[in-house]
Amino acid sequence: MKRVLVITSRFPWPPFSGDRLRGAIWLDALAGRAEVALVSPHGSVPSSAPPFRFFPAKRSIARGVSAALRVMRESLPLQSLLAAPFEWSEAIERAKSEAGPFDATIVLLSRLHPWISVGGAGVVRASGAPPAQRRAGGAHHSTTILDAIDSLTRNASERASQASPLARWFWRIEERRVARAEADAAKHYERVLFVSDEDGFDREQDGFAVVSNGVAIHPLEEKPRRYDFGFWGRLAYFANSDAAEYLLDEIWPRIRERRASATLAIGGAHATKSIRRKANQAGVTLTSPVDHMPSFSREIRVALLPLRYGSGESTKTMEAAESGCAIVGTPKAFRGVSALAAHARILSAPAAFADAAVALLDAHDERARMASALRAAVIEHHARQTTLDRLAQIALGDAA
Repeated sequence: MKRVLVITSRFPWPPFSGDRLRGAIWLDALAGRAEVALVSPHGSVPSSAPPFRFFPAKRSIARGVSAALRVMRESLPLQSLLAAPFEWSEAIERAKSEAGPFDATIVLLSRLHPWISVGGAGVVRASGAPPAQRRAGGAHHSTTILDAIDSLTRNASERASQASPLARWFWRIEERRVARAEADAAKHYERVLFVSDEDGFDREQDGFAVVSNGVAIHPLEEKPRRYDFGFWGRLAYFANSDAAEYLLDEIWPRIRERRASATLAIGGAHATKSIRRKANQAGVTLTSPVDHMPSFSREIRVALLPLRYGSGESTKTMEAAESGCAIVGTPKAFRGVSALAAHARILSAPAAFADAAVALLDAHDERARMASALRAAVIEHHARQTTLDRLAQIALGDAA
């Protein structure tokens, strides 16, 4: 059985952000197919996690200070500091010694690359030979995979679009820094993965691949649903926070004008004070955090996804389709999930959005047909098992 090292900048659980979710997906993909070692910051491994050996990277103030100086000296992205203050070298070397040698090494997020590509970490070397030359060498070869997930360059651009004028200046500088850093990181890996073909910064690069996160498919019971409408996501994330406030400020009042008895539920981790206050004032049910998202989304008749920003693929759109919801969303809600767009209502203006939402509430048969078509499409194009099989094949080849 092959051995695989997975390095993540954040502990994978709970998987309420894209990189945490992707880390948990990798561990599921490799379960039973490889001996896996995980290097990440410390955390409590849930009992439901697949088997692996855990080598936590200790937090280090000294590493953080050293990294800040390097960021200033080399004009690295400031957000790379999020992954910096840990003893990566020590944890990686310990994993190599106790669980290696590894046949594949998977690094999640390009912002982790600067802290494991120099010094003693020995995963990939900033000054090392290109991947093809390393494969030709005589030493044990470990396939190197950078799972960028979504483009941090695109993410910075989206943040700049949403930010105030002063913050926009910062994000435009950060966008240029991230673009350089992502392009440099990709040169040192044999495979580079994204969740969406909209986010590849060099689509012609050898080894580029798109692998959706997908969504786990569960049985769908026919039962009454508690809420007419719903929105969910990690509510502290800027794109979700903006969408929730846009829904509460611009769309929900128009829906209530058309249907005073309508009900709305908003769910997700880390709800901001502003969202809590507005939801309370509007009589909206807010659940933060949500214990089990598939159960929450199965209580929704029509998912309202008024996203105006974001990068990668929209997980909540896949979750809504899997849960048997009808969907009204903006174009941004269907980034990376175009196969679902043909079966949903896509609108941007608040009044038209509200009209479509209420119309679906009244048209039971049409709503049921939409929900059925969306679920069939997500099963065909974004089933989690397909993701697990593809990731295992990329990491393990014929041994998957």
